[in-house]
Amino acid sequence: MEIKISKQELAKKLQHVQSIVDRKTTMPILSNVLLTTQNKKLWLSATDLEVGMSISAEADVLTEGKITIDARSFYDVVRELPDDVIHFSVKENNRIELKCGRSEFKIMGLAADEFPALPKKGEGNTFAFPCAAVVQMMEKAAFAMSTDEARYNLNGVLLEQHKNESATFLRMVATDGHRLSVVDREMKGGWQLPKAVIVPRKGIAELKRLIENQDGSFDLWIDEKHAIAFVGDVTLYVRLIDGQFPPYSQVVPKKSKRVIVVPRKELLSGLRRVSSMANERSKGVRFRFSPKHLEISSSNPDRGEAREELSIDYRGEAFDVGFNARYFLDALSLIEDEQAVLELGEDTAPCVLRSEFDKGFTHVIMPMRL
Repeated sequence: MEIKISKQELAKKLQHVQSIVDRKTTMPILSNVLLTTQNKKLWLSATDLEVGMSISAEADVLTEGKITIDARSFYDVVRELPDDVIHFSVKENNRIELKCGRSEFKIMGLAADEFPALPKKGEGNTFAFPCAAVVQMMEKAAFAMSTDEARYNLNGVLLEQHKNESATFLRMVATDGHRLSVVDREMKGGWQLPKAVIVPRKGIAELKRLIENQDGSFDLWIDEKHAIAFVGDVTLYVRLIDGQFPPYSQVVPKKSKRVIVVPRKELLSGLRRVSSMANERSKGVRFRFSPKHLEISSSNPDRGEAREELSIDYRGEAFDVGFNARYFLDALSLIEDEQAVLELGEDTAPCVLRSEFDKGFTHVIMPMRL
């Protein structure tokens, strides 16, 4: 294998794959990037067996071939080279020679045959999804994912198709068992998702990183085991979570006994202040609702006490309930409404937070004992 490529082009493409590379693996090959030539281009690929990426680079291919090289050290070398043409060649025993200006490196690689095969697109169509809408959905759903590795089926976002009489929606759902986020967006184009799938945390993060600054749309293909996204010259491969997502619709109350309207920014500010005195681990804050009045308070023997009062739109009986303040802060920061609408049932029932501005967003927060 022998190619010539500009330093800027190679550094840019290597930077793309750095987040995919598994640095803590016991398999050395997963720390490497695969370099291969095809159709007069250089292709760079990386995988950690859960998420993979391939990206093409413009290069002058003198001799076809393939090799793998440690991704981090290779990137460190390339980005420090002068802005000139890199002459890259593979010699015997997987030895790589790299020349650029007056710089010359000899680097040991690993045989490309050891690199895991990336998934291939099978039967079925790819469908185009608008980048901006999908990014917004991920922002409003993914934060509720679980970080508990023991609950692997919650370590991702559920994707499913949802229909009503007049439209077809893409739905994203995430939960950690204490809160639940459901986001719907209408999608055009006659797309089909026969079965709900769970996209893992890293797959969601990488897809968001790829499309958040893109205009237009990207293409997505999904089967029962993999999702493959095509974004410009980048292909992202994601192994789906093989597990059962909980019946989340049972968590969302069908009717609410109490509907309370609170100024969103005032509630955000008050919660930030009060939670500073809450237990560091639980972040438990007490909400006391009474007609036209909300008192939020926290108490911590090691820190002290805090209390805030807010004027609200509520005319029912007084009641108390405890919540994790961080869960409320996360959800309130994602809606753009002037007023936050809280729907509550009995004292042990969850709180439903809806957005008048975004009808497709529903967030549920479970209460806690204080």
